[in-house]
Amino acid sequence: MLYGITILAYVYYMHYSEDTFTIKLLVAAIWTLNTLHVSFMCHVLYHYLITNYGKSNSLNYLIWSLPASVLMDIFMISAIQCFFVHQIYCLCRPRVKWLVTAPIMLFVLAQFGLGIGTTVLELINHGRGVLKQITYYDVTPAWAIIVVAEVLITVSLCVVFYGSSSGPVFSRTKRLLNTLIIYAVNRCLLTSLVAIADLVVTNEVKDTWAIGLNFILGKLYANSFLASLNSREHLRSKAAGTPSDLCISTICFADPPKLPRDAERSKHGARQFDVPKMAVVDVSTNPLDQNAALRREGEV
Repeated sequence: MLYGITILAYVYYMHYSEDTFTIKLLVAAIWTLNTLHVSFMCHVLYHYLITNYGKSNSLNYLIWSLPASVLMDIFMISAIQCFFVHQIYCLCRPRVKWLVTAPIMLFVLAQFGLGIGTTVLELINHGRGVLKQITYYDVTPAWAIIVVAEVLITVSLCVVFYGSSSGPVFSRTKRLLNTLIIYAVNRCLLTSLVAIADLVVTNEVKDTWAIGLNFILGKLYANSFLASLNSREHLRSKAAGTPSDLCISTICFADPPKLPRDAERSKHGARQFDVPKMAVVDVSTNPLDQNAALRREGEV
């Protein structure tokens, strides 16, 4: 289901053709990495649940597609975090740009390096025992750094938006900035809670639930990234006070004309059912078409 939501990539290309080539390429890369991640996870499930069904010895070895799926997650998370760091860099004042973004980039690069190291170790050593070896040296620090980097990104965005709204701005602009703060906090809560849950399960429970949470986390990052891009048109129309492209402008209810008594029966004598009410729904792209809709309803 989470992968199906990535249809947002199609929505992005349909509505934001004026974006730069870099952002378009990033969206294509995120969608490709997400698709590869799903393909690798399907291969993992097929290998353990179908090909080696009932063979308990197969669980002692790691199939190559499992670390490959982790690598796709690392690429997706790092690329999306770099995108938001770049947004912070563009929004910050010139004097504090590097002061704010440099520490966050260090965390992003650190978790990227730990993720690459984890994948390499799992590919070299196919035994299940390697998971215990890398849990405290690679996996735990990587997930902790992901959470820290996500919190720093969110706090920086909120501070930038709040600082912009604290000055002499229009009330409509201030509401828009408050909405952006809410979006940033919600995105951070969604991804950080799953990352923290994965961190706890990996260290305390030590169960296969960590694989499921790892599968979810990459999808949440991809979907939150695409949602943030696709929400711009709605936010622009909200800030300008203009309606969205598609709206239901008129919903009217009217009584239809009553049929004559002799027309209530068909020629075969079958009883016809009366319809007491009917609805006339007009869907238009321009709310100024309400008068035309009312005239049509009156004619009915």
